[in-house]
Amino acid sequence: MKINKLINMIIAMLVLSELCFAENINIKSTEIYSDKNILYLDVNSEIFFTKEARKALLQGISFEMHADFELRTKLKWLFKKNVLKKKISYKLEHKPLTDIYLVTNLVTGTISYYKNLESTLNFISKINKMKLLNKNKLNENIDYMARIRFYIDIDSLPSPMRPRAYFSSDWNISSNWHEWEI
Repeated sequence: MKINKLINMIIAMLVLSELCFAENINIKSTEIYSDKNILYLDVNSEIFFTKEARKALLQGISFEMHADFELRTKLKWLFKKNVLKKKISYKLEHKPLTDIYLVTNLVTGTISYYKNLESTLNFISKINKMKLLNKNKLNENIDYMARIRFYIDIDSLPSPMRPRAYFSSDWNISSNWHEWEI
């Protein structure tokens, strides 16, 4: 009898945890290709903000979006070794007075301006020709796996918003790791 209650509680907790997690970023396609012995990455994804994130941005609260990329050795029985790690970081801002969205690439310092949130998210959701590494640095006898994920950095929110954001599904805007062989 007690075991049945325990099993039912565990099942209920699993179902509730799945309902609380909403995957708001879908990675649709990825491609690694070579051009003059340099490997490049293209990614196409879709980003959907929750009402809470849209509201905060419209009220002038800025936050960061990140894309983490890893190139790893593909080993069957051992831990995978990272060959390359790269991060793309953007700061998103909305200027209510001019109704303009700003995206700052925190790696290059480049600022882009957009008239609406959809155009802003469309820009962030695509990675085009990101330089990875020289193809000659890879061992031809080893298989490699690549993976990428996108997410909002909750630590970039203003301090008073962080505690609630950590426990709220409204701020859990992220993708799962998307993995593929190269």
